[in-house]
Amino acid sequence: MSEMSTKAKAGQYLTFQLMSEQYGVAIETVREINQFGEITPVPRTPEYVKGVMNLRGKIIPVVNLRVKFGMDAQDKTRDTCIIVIDTEIGQVGMIVDSVKEVVDLEDNQIEPSPVLGNHSSMHFVRGMGKVDNRVVILVDIVAAFSQDQMGQMANFAEAA
Repeated sequence: MSEMSTKAKAGQYLTFQLMSEQYGVAIETVREINQFGEITPVPRTPEYVKGVMNLRGKIIPVVNLRVKFGMDAQDKTRDTCIIVIDTEIGQVGMIVDSVKEVVDLEDNQIEPSPVLGNHSSMHFVRGMGKVDNRVVILVDIVAAFSQDQMGQMANFAEAA
């Protein structure tokens, strides 16, 4: 995974909420959206790894995206969802507060990410989408994880 940030491209984005902020992820990386279900904790995993889940006979790692993004964890609500995305290690579930909608963004609706703090810790932010009167933070969720972290998650799923 490159440390260089690439600007988000025009297209469809699935928007979701973490705390009071809306994020968008390119729709082509999304496999499915599931209700929050049973997650089996795996010992000795990083704090952001909630555990693993059985997705139609396949064991996949599940990450609490709030914790991964440096926010406080929250108890699940009826809106809490798991977005399953495709990665190089297979599918990974991402716990989000709620899923909002799919939006179509044109190039003129996408601004580059502002320079805020440590660039290397924000390299997964690909841009800012302007939707009506709100801002959607466009992210590449996979880029938020290092190669080592992705490898560890693959191992957790295999071990479970």
